Parts: sequence; structure tokens; C-alpha cells
Amino acid sequence: MPESKTASVLECSAAQLRAFLGCTANLPMISDPELELEILSGPAIVTLGQRIEFRITAHGFKQRATHEYVTVEDLHITENQVDGPLRAWNHAQQIEIVTSTQCRLLDHIIFEPPGGMLGYLLTESKVLASIQDGMQIRYDALSDLIKSGKLA
Repeated sequence: MPESKTASVLECSAAQLRAFLGCTANLPMISDPELELEILSGPAIVTLGQRIEFRITAHGFKQRATHEYVTVEDLHITENQVDGPLRAWNHAQQIEIVTSTQCRLLDHIIFEPPGGMLGYLLTESKVLASIQDGMQIRYDALSDLIKSGKLA
């Protein structure tokens, strides 16, 4: 299956970043604005076995998806798609401690593009490009929140 690996060093503690990423209400703040991410339901705090349902706009289509948190640890969160437009989606977020005030966020996404007519629009290369662009937006947004003191 296709995969994307990205990483960014952030000027905050691993605990601060994990607390921020563990709050589902924060996700729209670090998502590509063009996706118009809307959380429809989910836990306030990322919890093992819990599901988050959301809607995004991608390539002109509104898409609903449900992901389940399959790994929830101090420095690691993994979610799998249980319902959505792609055939498969697994997103692992690993936080590495660099110093007491610096950490590295690694995002590893494994996916399988959709089939049918949607598969003609959301090809592997388009999904990969979207992931890469989205991760850069995510890292920039996190850096901006950190600089402004709003990472909480």
C-alpha cells in the first residue's frame, strides 16, 4: 500500500504537543483550511478504542469518515479508518523528545485509494500530494500556535 512519512521539529515539549494532539477539538486548527474539517462526533480526549466521525471537503466533494484510535500512548497515537472514502487509512503520530523544550513529530500514513468513480479523481498520486501538502500546513500551524503561546 502507498505510504507517506513526514516529520517536523517543534519548539515545545513532547508533553505539550501530546496534550494538544490528544484533544480532538484542536484538530481543525491544524488541518488544511481547504478541507473544511468538521468534527461530527468523538471523544473530547483521544482514548483507545474510541471513534471520531468527521466531514471534509476534498476535490469538491464532501466526504464523511470514521476513524478508530487503535494506539493511544504518551508519545504515540494511531488511528485507522473504519468507514470513509478510501479503501484503507492508517495514521500513526509518533512524538520523539529532542530536548526538554523541543520535540519531533513524525507522521506515517499508509492508505489505499478509493475504488470506483471516486478512484479516478483520488488517484494514489493525488492522495500522496494532498497528504504532503496537508502535513506541511499542519506543521506550520503547530509552529504558529507554539510561537503565539496558544498550544494548549
